[in-house]
Amino acid sequence: MKLNVKSVVVLTSICVVVSALLSVTNFFTAPVIEENKAAAASASLTVVMPDAEGFEEIELPADAPATVLNLYKETSGLGYVALLATTSQYSSGDMGITVAIGADGCISGVTLTSYFESKDFGSDYPQTYVGADSALNGIDTVSGVTYSSTAFKEAILDAFDVLINSGAVAEGEKSEEQLILEAIPVALPGCADSLGSAQVEAIDAKGFVAAYAATNGCGYVVAAATDAGTVVCGINAFGDVNCVDLEGNPAEGPVDEVKAAFPILAEANAENNLKQAQKAAGDDAVLTALDSVPAYGCVTGGFTAQVGEDTYYVFNTKPYGYANEIMEMAVVLDADGKIVNYRTVSELILHEEYYSSHELTDKEAYKNQFVGLDSSTYSDDVTMVAGATCTANAVADSINSAFDAYKAVKGAN
Repeated sequence: MKLNVKSVVVLTSICVVVSALLSVTNFFTAPVIEENKAAAASASLTVVMPDAEGFEEIELPADAPATVLNLYKETSGLGYVALLATTSQYSSGDMGITVAIGADGCISGVTLTSYFESKDFGSDYPQTYVGADSALNGIDTVSGVTYSSTAFKEAILDAFDVLINSGAVAEGEKSEEQLILEAIPVALPGCADSLGSAQVEAIDAKGFVAAYAATNGCGYVVAAATDAGTVVCGINAFGDVNCVDLEGNPAEGPVDEVKAAFPILAEANAENNLKQAQKAAGDDAVLTALDSVPAYGCVTGGFTAQVGEDTYYVFNTKPYGYANEIMEMAVVLDADGKIVNYRTVSELILHEEYYSSHELTDKEAYKNQFVGLDSSTYSDDVTMVAGATCTANAVADSINSAFDAYKAVKGAN
């Protein structure tokens, strides 16, 4: 016993000493690290605007985005430089960005001052922004590095917002094609990933300005010319149509022409939808396909399920998971809109090697926690799983889409 007590005392003493040494080290090194960061950020001003005569810092407005750390005006009138810090959900530290925006409202230089992302979008990507105004025409995110490149793009837009709102530079004009692409996830939200980016493929326009198919099979989107201007119409898997103008506001559109131009996907995929819905509802359920579900989430099929005297609703969903891979799910709701069963057709966790630390150790318990919840008691926080953000977002999209579909069907009835 004495030996054990002595060992504990020795180990405790060692821990105390090590902790003290680390504290002392941090005390002296932390200011140096911060000073070096500040020096690197200051040096980046001349990197992005090498012809500058000098810089004077501008006070940021109270409502400036948190991504904008500092803003400087070049003293001879060349323009402005913003120091930015942002992060994607996968990074271990801030992505530092310095961007120069000329007096003409166009980006004249951009550089990364720090980068902690697990995937690199490449040294060439930031340079694609040079020459662009706030419309960022032709600049997209990087496939496979969507979260990091989206974070980068949004930080640049935040810098523009501060300058435009203060009247320092003029807002760039977006092309009609760009406005159409931005309106797509408004007209058909189910085709968007968790970052709000539309996942669509261009198809034959068939007399329309443009046409696209959602990669997850939740519907189509067309841009159509009308007397009031171009409108963007989303066609869900049941042939229901939702039209918005190029600013994302509800608009009148050629609904009949749009409906006639595309097949009804729920009918085309009826066999697979029925098979998965039956598994979710149970073998004793008598299923009847829904003809119309005027909601525009990631629902790809819908049924009423009769079990004895009880009526349930089953919705097939296809949200986007990790790396925008399509996940298949099914949600069963009772007549009051409460979840009776939540089923994943595909694996709940894709690419498990990327989620070595996720907490989803009991998948059945995870899915069962949704039973009994309705749209008023459910929260996206319930779906969250540490280390599996993409999966959690997909589950949330599936459940929210099912709730919206249920409300739309009940409203139609």
